Amino acid sequence: MTTIVDRVEPWMLVALALGVFALIAVMRATAKTVRKTRQVSRMGGNAVRTLLGMAAIGGMQWLIIANASDWRVVAVALAPPALVTAALIVRTLTVTTTEHAHVKGAKR
Repeated sequence: MTTIVDRVEPWMLVALALGVFALIAVMRATAKTVRKTRQVSRMGGNAVRTLLGMAAIGGMQWLIIANASDWRVVAVALAPPALVTAALIVRTLTVTTTEHAHVKGAKR
């Protein structure tokens, strides 16, 4: 009586090892692609939200400026968005670095 182990030939073991390596390579490549896709999707979502917010703020400012006769109302309509925009631009253009502690044996 022959067992399945007796029927295994060397080329079958090589094919199995190559198949496992190919599977690992495909899984790693897929994981990298998914991470990059998530990052791009997040950026696209941020762009859409930014454009919608800009349209809402700009529309409200236009309504107030077009219908207001007092300069203080116009100033109140224009100052807060300008302040927020300036703060965001300064924060975006400020270069900061983050130092992470290296864990022994961890990937860089």
